[in-house]
Parts: sequence; structure tokens; C-alpha cells
Amino acid sequence: MGVIDDFIGEYERQFDFWDASARTTRGLLEDALTSSGLRAIVTSRAKSVGRLADKLQARNRGKAYTSIAEVRKDIPDLAGVRVALYFPGQMDEAERVIRATLDVQSSKRFPPASVSASSKTKTPQSGTVADEQPTPPDVSAHRQRFSGYGARHFRALIPEARLSAGQDRYASALVEVQVASVLMHAWSEVEHDLVYKPLEGELSPSEYALLDQLNGLVLAGEIALEQLQKAGDARVTIAATPFRNHYELAEFLRAKLSARDVDITEATLGKVDVLFDYLAEQHSAIASSVEPYLDLLELDFERRPVAAQLADLMLSGNESRYNAYLRAMSTTRHPASSRRTTVSSLRDEAPQTLALGEFVTAWVLLELLLKEISQSDDARLPPLPLIFRQLVARNLITPEQHAELTVMRQLRNRVVHGMGTDVPPEQLRKAAAWLRDLEQAIRRTASRE
Repeated sequence: MGVIDDFIGEYERQFDFWDASARTTRGLLEDALTSSGLRAIVTSRAKSVGRLADKLQARNRGKAYTSIAEVRKDIPDLAGVRVALYFPGQMDEAERVIRATLDVQSSKRFPPASVSASSKTKTPQSGTVADEQPTPPDVSAHRQRFSGYGARHFRALIPEARLSAGQDRYASALVEVQVASVLMHAWSEVEHDLVYKPLEGELSPSEYALLDQLNGLVLAGEIALEQLQKAGDARVTIAATPFRNHYELAEFLRAKLSARDVDITEATLGKVDVLFDYLAEQHSAIASSVEPYLDLLELDFERRPVAAQLADLMLSGNESRYNAYLRAMSTTRHPASSRRTTVSSLRDEAPQTLALGEFVTAWVLLELLLKEISQSDDARLPPLPLIFRQLVARNLITPEQHAELTVMRQLRNRVVHGMGTDVPPEQLRKAAAWLRDLEQAIRRTASRE
């Protein structure tokens, strides 16, 4: 048996591993994109054995493989995920979500910025990067007028922290993620199968011209999709009717923040789906209920996402709202928050649930007090860091208490926004006791002012 046969045999034995790696990556990206309000069709696949064998035979004519390791290094896309965006204008934000979700090892953009569309005679094929594609037939008779395949490719690993028990082995799988518009993905499939896998001979110059013309129509279609996105943004921004879903809420936030010169592609919207579910339960999923809080946002969105900050501002000092938000968090689309409830799980989680309730109640009571003494004409609670500094300036708390209160706020953010499931119940109870003591101390000091 030759090197290629040996590699194919190894791959056949590992096919289930690569298929599961691709599906796991797809699930993570699908959840992250959906939560951020990005509309996309996400699919996955492990490279088929037959296509892989054909590809290796074709590449071997020029490379003459001598070992399985050499073949493995040359074919890094055994597992692949395709992200087909509804709106190509959201490419930058999709890239941010991918980089935040996966450990990106390398990336490429198509077409390369250095390549002029007027001088191109071929386009990179879908599913590969430029330096890996086979040599296409001679197309010198047709000079390509349009830019060809437009996409971004990423080779990435799944961070171990995002894998559940029993999935550790998938952390070693390098997965290729291709991101393009739905129209571009469709065109690239046609172009790739006709140009690089001809079944009935090479294409004629007129057929290349027709492919080029179709590419132009796709690019025009992408412009239309971008205009459709802007029209939708304008509609949800000025509409008096409720947001229909969290996608519209996300579009509203992007439009409003962009109008405030905030580059949302470098920020993090966060769990917009959770925020929408909370607003819908409160009958507040409407632009006029959200917009007043936008000017109060801190701009460090990488550390504190937009949706989390908005929720915090809306929840301030209201226990029923906290409970509603926690309900929305528990029913979110995220797999980590949607475990099946059983009698055993309820018994195991009872101490955590009770401690969480004790901590949240103590925090709400503190917020109610802060609202009383904040000396603000606004009915909304000002940003907590500002209030904490005011408390120090008024000698209502010491600098040491200020530092500890900042730590407590970080703990509160963790448990309220679903990132504190690993906090021990005893730590939550101690934190609740400290907050109660602080609240009483502030009341006593404030009463003597």
C-alpha cells in the first residue's frame, strides 16, 4: 500500500472523531452567533473519504508524498464548518464572535487585498486557502471582471474550557471555518464544482464568462442584502411596535450604538437573546424602553457586554426584575443553561440555589439603599462605580470597603449573567452576610449626616 492509501485508511478509522469535532464546533458557533443576534446558516462536515482520496491523488502528482505526516500537514481541513451570513455587512462582527469562541490559529481573506480584480484570471476555490488549491485549467482566453470568491477562512481549535466532560479529545482537532454570505457560498459551490472538478471536459471561454457574470450578480445581490439590513435597522429604530425577536433587538442596538460613534464590530453585544426574553416577559421589548439606558453604558464592552450592562441598569433595586432576568437566563438557548431537570439534580443544586437567592436578595437590598441616598434626580440608578466613588467621598464607606464592594460587584455580575455556576454556596452565603452588614453600616452613617 502507498502513503495515500495508508492515510486514507487512517482517516476512515478516525472519521467519527473528525465529524464530531466539526459538529461540536458548529454547535458552539451557532449558539454564539444566535445569541449575538447574527442571522446565519451554520453547517458542518467531515471531508468525505472519496473526495479526500481524489484530492490527494491529484495533489500527489505535484508533491510526491513520502509519509503520512507529510500528507496530514498538507490537508488541514479534515473537519469544516461553514457560516453563511444573511447580511454580508456583519462579516466583521461574525469574525469577532468566532475569535471570541474559538482559538484561531490562522486566517485568510478572499480575495487577497493585493490582487487586483482587473488582472485576475481565476478565483480561490471554496473550501481551501489560496496556496492549497489545485491548478485550474487555462483560462487566459477570459479575463475576469469581478472579484470572485469573497470570504474569510479561519483554522481554529476548540478551547478546552468550552468542552464538556468526555469531549476533551476534540481540543486537538484543527477545524476550518469558512464565513461568507449565503449568496457567495452558493456561487462558490457552483464555481468550484465546474472549474476544479469538471466531469465533461474543461470549460469553454464563454462558460467562464458566464461564471464571471454570475459572480457579478452575486456581488450586486450582496449590496442589496446590505441595503436590506440598513432598511431593517431603520425600521426597528423608529418603530413603536415591540421587537419581534432578539435579532431585531440586536439590530436596534447596533444602529443606535453606531449613531453614537461606537464601533460595535470591536465590542461585544453579549447575550441579546437573554435580554430579549427578559424584556418580553416585562412587556418592555420596545425601542422606547431600551434607548434611555444607552447613554449610561460604560464603553468597556469586551469586559462587560452591552446586553449585560443594559440588564444591570434595568434591574437595579428591583427583586422581581432580578427574578425575571434569572428566569430568562435559565431558559436561554445556551446548552450550559438548558440541562434537563431531575429530582436528583434539584436535590444536588438546592444548596447552590438557596445561596444564590440569599446573595441576590442582599444585593437588591443594597441597591435599594443606594437608590435612596444617591442624590440623583433621575429615577434610574446611576452607574454603580460612580455611586461607589460618591460613597467614599461622603465617608459612607472606607476605601477598603470600596475595594471589597467592587469585588462583590464582580461576583454579582458572574452569578446574574450565568458565569457563576462554579461559585461554592458557602462563598455566596458569606458574601450575602457581608453585603447585609455593609448595608446596615451605610444606613447608620447616612442617618447621622
